[in-house]
Amino acid sequence: MTRRILLAAGIAALAATVLPGGANAQFYKGKTITMIVNYPAGGPTDIEGRIVAQHLQRHIPGNPTIVVRNVGGAGGLIGSNQLGEATPNGDTIGFFTLAMNDQLLGNSAMRTRYSDFVLIAGVESPLVVYMRKDTPPGVKVATDLMKTKDFKALSLNAQNTNTLNMALSLELLGVNYQAVPAYRGLKDVETAILQNIGQMANSSLSGWQASVEPTMGHLVIPLWQLAPRARDGSYPRSKALPKLQTFEEFYASVFPGKRLAGQPAYEALRALANPQLAMFRVALMPPKASDEAVAILRSAFTEMWKDSKFLADYSRIIKTEPILVLGKDGQEILAELGQVRPEFKDYLRNTISRMTSR
Repeated sequence: MTRRILLAAGIAALAATVLPGGANAQFYKGKTITMIVNYPAGGPTDIEGRIVAQHLQRHIPGNPTIVVRNVGGAGGLIGSNQLGEATPNGDTIGFFTLAMNDQLLGNSAMRTRYSDFVLIAGVESPLVVYMRKDTPPGVKVATDLMKTKDFKALSLNAQNTNTLNMALSLELLGVNYQAVPAYRGLKDVETAILQNIGQMANSSLSGWQASVEPTMGHLVIPLWQLAPRARDGSYPRSKALPKLQTFEEFYASVFPGKRLAGQPAYEALRALANPQLAMFRVALMPPKASDEAVAILRSAFTEMWKDSKFLADYSRIIKTEPILVLGKDGQEILAELGQVRPEFKDYLRNTISRMTSR
């Protein structure tokens, strides 16, 4: 009899943790989750965040209400600071684009380090570097870049991650160009490229697929993708861009036999780009968040990524299917931010200084 009672109790405990009607359902039943988006309404982060908020709700046991709150400003830092100071009870999460260099370079406005947040899930994204085809003497194929002189590479401010990635790539290639890190948003950059005010820029996967290629595909050519690092340490082409060469492939084609690894500019580039590209968008919880809430939300994101309605909505608006980074894997990537060697941080600071002093 005792064994039967214990067995029944064990089954009941298991049901409470895995079934919708169990303890997990009770945790969020009747609650409201506030999702902070750390950029203004209408931008790429907000658009993706609202797709997530729309579909995530039904994958959380207890079916809580999810309310999106935009907290823009300071390159996303105001929103991340607010999440860092929120009560870690599971009622507040963030859907962010993180400027990884804020932590790497010690931005004094940062009150919570990114590596201290609890990661629920991430979305992988490569960067696409593109150039006008009519840049003198003409860019018909990607390697024609090496024949150009004094073109203008447009980007956001000099501290911006995308700006630094492009600057370090061009430094490694030894290309003569003018950096113009002066634009407020990527739409402004695209307009300037369209008007031939500048000739080169870069964009996230969603920006390339949903905006640049449809509107300027006849004017520009993609040169390479800066792709996330694989678990084995290699840099393969992103699943989303299988036909576009990586920066490493481009470099090998113009400098055959010359190693990238070990060059200070490349090590600084990868120290910055690896965490950024591996998780271009992230869903986060405050430091020391409830273990139960973390487990529930990580599971909800995993289930949502199997949801055909979510994938269809995301693909229809963003023009590509999202590549999920699981919470545990993403947590390891965030932790690497605290392990970057000081000399590579100094290299990034010097790169910013060179751009701003021109």
